Amino acid sequence: MNLPIIFKAAAIFMAIWIVQFWFAPSMVMETYGWNSSPGLLAMMKYMGMAMAALATLHWTLPLWAGNNLPKFGVVSGIFWGLFGILGLYDLYVGNSPSTAQNIFGVVANFVFAILFYLKSKK
Repeated sequence: MNLPIIFKAAAIFMAIWIVQFWFAPSMVMETYGWNSSPGLLAMMKYMGMAMAALATLHWTLPLWAGNNLPKFGVVSGIFWGLFGILGLYDLYVGNSPSTAQNIFGVVANFVFAILFYLKSKK
């Protein structure tokens, strides 16, 4: 697996979340144990848009970066790791229920962080 494929895999992982944020926000809220409200529904749309921007960047970055892609890979790895830490913290303090879906999301963040870092250092 090379670095451009990892960027594309991360974009696909984000696309799954985008679809949920835009078309099934109530399901996402139930997963986290949140009560639905008009404000939270609006926020989910904006979060989906922000994630769509990041997914597009992940998908297209290998086309633009050329030989500098490993530099972007390290930065991406750091942010994926930070998202993993935040998710782990939320599980630990009870902000997110310890369900298989939530644990999988945290693990996926750490897996992408490690893959980005390792493949960027080659």
